Amino acid sequence: MRRRSVLRVLVLTAFLCAFASNACASLVITGTFTSNFNTFFGSNAAAAQAAWNAAAAVFMANFSDNIHINITVDAVSGTSILGQSTTSLIGVSYANMRTLLVTDSKSGDDAIAVGAGGSITSADPTGGAGNWWFARGQAKALGFILDDLTNDGTTTFGAGFSYTFSGAIAPGTFDFQGVVAHEITEVMGRLGICGGTIGPFSNSYSVLDDFSYSGAGTKGLGNGAGNSFSVNGGTTLVKGFNNAASNGGDCRDWASGANDAFNAFSSSGVSNPISATDLRVMDVIGYDLATPEPATMALIGMGLCLLAGIKKVRRK
Repeated sequence: MRRRSVLRVLVLTAFLCAFASNACASLVITGTFTSNFNTFFGSNAAAAQAAWNAAAAVFMANFSDNIHINITVDAVSGTSILGQSTTSLIGVSYANMRTLLVTDSKSGDDAIAVGAGGSITSADPTGGAGNWWFARGQAKALGFILDDLTNDGTTTFGAGFSYTFSGAIAPGTFDFQGVVAHEITEVMGRLGICGGTIGPFSNSYSVLDDFSYSGAGTKGLGNGAGNSFSVNGGTTLVKGFNNAASNGGDCRDWASGANDAFNAFSSSGVSNPISATDLRVMDVIGYDLATPEPATMALIGMGLCLLAGIKKVRRK
């Protein structure tokens, strides 16, 4: 599944945080690189590893959960995929999920989401017929399971693509750090199940599915058109989700539009930054925002997107 001028600003922020403030992140994201990764990326393996770590550093800088997210980092030859993830899931009742989100509420968006009129309603929107799931790392962030060093998921990348690993994105290449950021956050729980089947359990949903609305008070749990991210029960539709029923992409990636790390599709030759909205998503699905200086939040929205994309690729 799925971009970085802003990303690189945030990486610098990560390093500055280490010296500047106790409010900086205690989240630890560790990638374990497979032999396939190094073999298929060949002479670019070191640069690719550094780019993966730089993308992970953004989330370590911006979130303060005292947990470990442990990810296997793999690669395949050729261009069959740009990026994809597999995520370990843990079942949870809706009531327990909501209780944990209420307990973990720290930000303004958290308070809105679990408050009166918020997106995380007291009643299960499936009427008790749905099956709800945490990503394993997300379960640690919310205190559903204890922190550990067990693998939480895998990110895999197609080594046959031309990538830019750092700096300005070259024409005809893909923003590797953006692709990595997309996949890391899926392992962390930024994913939609949208009524699909997990093992023998049909009618399954994720935390992010509960933030999908088509209008005020109208939950959009499925994978079709017209659904958007909202923290206040659909009164404000912040950003549109991908119409997966139509194009086969992921249902809780962003619909095509401004270049963004969380988009369902990526073009070559463009930077795909992590936006302030992307961080809001990670916040409300269970991660604790580190308290930034106002200037830091301003920088998050400063990414300049190049418009020279010539090839659009779906993330998985």
